[in-house]
Amino acid sequence: MVQKILSLHVFEDESGKHWSKSVVDKQYKVLCVSQFTIQWILKGNTPDFYLAMPTEQAEGFYNRFLKQLRKTYRPELIKDGKFGAYMQAHIQNDGPVTIELESSAPGAATLDPKQLSKLEKQQQKKEREDQIQRPF
Repeated sequence: MVQKILSLHVFEDESGKHWSKSVVDKQYKVLCVSQFTIQWILKGNTPDFYLAMPTEQAEGFYNRFLKQLRKTYRPELIKDGKFGAYMQAHIQNDGPVTIELESSAPGAATLDPKQLSKLEKQQQKKEREDQIQRPF
C-alpha cells in the first residue's frame, strides 16, 4: 500500500499533462489519518462497525504503516493525526476524481469461503446503501 500511495500518478507535470507525476515526483506531503468509520454497515438505523479492526490491533497496524511510509519516503513530509482522536482535517479536493486503493486484508487468505462470501455480501449491501444515501 505504501508503494501504491507514493507511486500513483495523479498529479500534473510542469507542462500541465494530467496523470503524469506522483507524490514522490512532486515532493508533496502525505497526510495519514486513521479512520475506522469507513468500515461500517447499516444495521437498522444504526451504523455497525464490527468489520473494523479492534482498536488495539488497529493502532499497532496504523503505526507500522506510518513507520514504513516514513522509511520509504521523506519522514519530514509524512504527517499524521492522533490515533483514535476526534479531528477536523481541512482539505481541498482538486478535481472530480476519487481514487480508492485497496490491498488484501490481513488474514483474508485464512477465511473460509463462507466467511469470505458473507463479507463480500455485506460490502455489496453497504455500497448499495451508500448509493441510496447520496443525493446525486
